[in-house]
Amino acid sequence: MPYDSIAIETPPAQQARRTRAAPERPSRAGFLEQFAAFFVNDIAIDLGTANTLIYLKGRGIVLNEPSVVALRRVGGRKEVHAVGLEAKRMLGRTHGRIEALRPLRDGVIADFEVAEEMIKHFIRKVRRRGFANPRIVVCVPSGATAVERRAISDSCLNAGARRVDLIDEPMAAAIGVGLSIRAPVGSMVVDVGGGTTEVAVLALSGVVQARSIRVGGDKMDEAIVAHLRRRHDLMIGEITAERIKKEIGAARTTKESETLMIAVRGRDVKRGVPFEVTVSQAQIASAVAEPVAQIVGAVRMVLEAAPPELAADIADAGIVLTGGGALLRGLDREIRDQTGLPVAVPPDPLACVALGCGMVLEHPSWMREVLH
Repeated sequence: MPYDSIAIETPPAQQARRTRAAPERPSRAGFLEQFAAFFVNDIAIDLGTANTLIYLKGRGIVLNEPSVVALRRVGGRKEVHAVGLEAKRMLGRTHGRIEALRPLRDGVIADFEVAEEMIKHFIRKVRRRGFANPRIVVCVPSGATAVERRAISDSCLNAGARRVDLIDEPMAAAIGVGLSIRAPVGSMVVDVGGGTTEVAVLALSGVVQARSIRVGGDKMDEAIVAHLRRRHDLMIGEITAERIKKEIGAARTTKESETLMIAVRGRDVKRGVPFEVTVSQAQIASAVAEPVAQIVGAVRMVLEAAPPELAADIADAGIVLTGGGALLRGLDREIRDQTGLPVAVPPDPLACVALGCGMVLEHPSWMREVLH
């Protein structure tokens, strides 16, 4: 584990003397730190296109909700009506006075004001009242521009943060998985999110080679919508497309793909009436083939650009696949077959980035090395 160096072993004799001696009173500085920690909870945020996860220092992941906001029109202005899971249920089902939208697109903020309101809502939901505002660590795509990074930082500051630090998503994912990023050994992470896919080679607490492409779960949903309209004249919404992807979606076909079926309801494009069709896993795999090929292509490009010594390390250790997109059936095997390298998927790939941000909060000595 990369945090072994933080734990300090106490020799048995010294430990015995400390056990017999009277307990030491905490120093004034230590007491003040404990007192402040009781009232101030620093926060780590995985601000994703599809989902937002929040890690509260000392408590772990305390929130995992969709990055969706519902706005209600009152008079001539808009007010926040719902945020998170409640707002996501309204997608595609709203009337003229309510609008449900996602303030983040392709991993970055598309609507500044709405994103700020969403962050405020989530922070209020998890944070207890205190004397000082929290410090916030937020992950950002490695390919985000300076303007996009500034927008994320300003949104968190306006939401009540006293200080905002940014960390690259692949670095946070590697820390969350438990890779030894501080060692002079190469590690490779592929983080497939809702709006972006981050591919990076890491070593010595830094990103050696990286590529960020704006392809992820959302592009797969769009591909499923387009496929059903083109092949079956069926119009469906993004919620239905996401359900199809989760239930029978696959990156490649197998022997069982033709027999795995799902009933899909939508609107007939030609007749304009509700309609139902049955689609197979093979059809969905064909629909998402292009986004999957772009992800594999990004992996190959980073491998080709990696220094030879680090490439040799990756050949031994393999690739770690994280993010919600890692749950797509067969994606790990597709990357393995196209690159010839072993691919591992952690037990909870969706939480890796949030856990990595949280680890940076829990171990302040790391902050200088991995934060921007």
